[in-house]
Amino acid sequence: MKKILGLFAFSTLFLSSCSSSDSPSSTASGPLVKTLIIDNINPGDQDYNLLFTYSGDKLINIKDSGDIIDQYVYTGDKLTRVNYPQDNTYILIEYAGSQVTKFTEYDPDFDSATKTVVTYSGNTFTRTVYEGDLTSQTTLSYTEVCTVQNGNITQLTRTSSFGSSGTETYTYDTKNNPFKNISNFTVFQVLDIDIEGNANNQTAMNYPGNPYTISITYNADNYPLTELSYDGSAVLKESDTYTYY
Repeated sequence: MKKILGLFAFSTLFLSSCSSSDSPSSTASGPLVKTLIIDNINPGDQDYNLLFTYSGDKLINIKDSGDIIDQYVYTGDKLTRVNYPQDNTYILIEYAGSQVTKFTEYDPDFDSATKTVVTYSGNTFTRTVYEGDLTSQTTLSYTEVCTVQNGNITQLTRTSSFGSSGTETYTYDTKNNPFKNISNFTVFQVLDIDIEGNANNQTAMNYPGNPYTISITYNADNYPLTELSYDGSAVLKESDTYTYY
């Protein structure tokens, strides 16, 4: 999956129900992210200067320094496709009612695809990931069991097809996630792509043997303005800066 929005955080089809615009209409229920500047401290890591475009509260695309890197396509009110024009890859999303049951990332240039089947049980959901070609994906790669509390993924356990397993835990603040007002917000939590879809903001992560912390400043409405990410040795690794419509 593509993930660029933060160190941890982050076509041929057109929108069937709305058109692109440079700023959101009044249908959004609160602030929407306008820009996100990601500054990686390591000189070898890429920096990003991101601009977000909406129609109402639907996210239409994300541009990096003027180039579209993500496109979001809807069928009615449901997010059903994500395009990555620079890589010529795309994701198709399937639902049962309002819940995502499957999403598949296709890479035509390499005749490959990754299918993720999603199941739900109580306060957890499980992503089971299969690899294959553009036609069929049947080779089990790994499973991820995600525990959700108060709208946030607090634990993720990944088990590979070979049986090895590892668990990550996450801590959150009680402030507003910067993307909470976009359409299909909770769907992004299941997709695990650029926008994480958690209700609040991660302040600490504990990967096996690799803890991280994030220091956040907020505006008057308790949305993040800056996020500073530190490794387990308290070394700054990344700086993120937000502006809003």
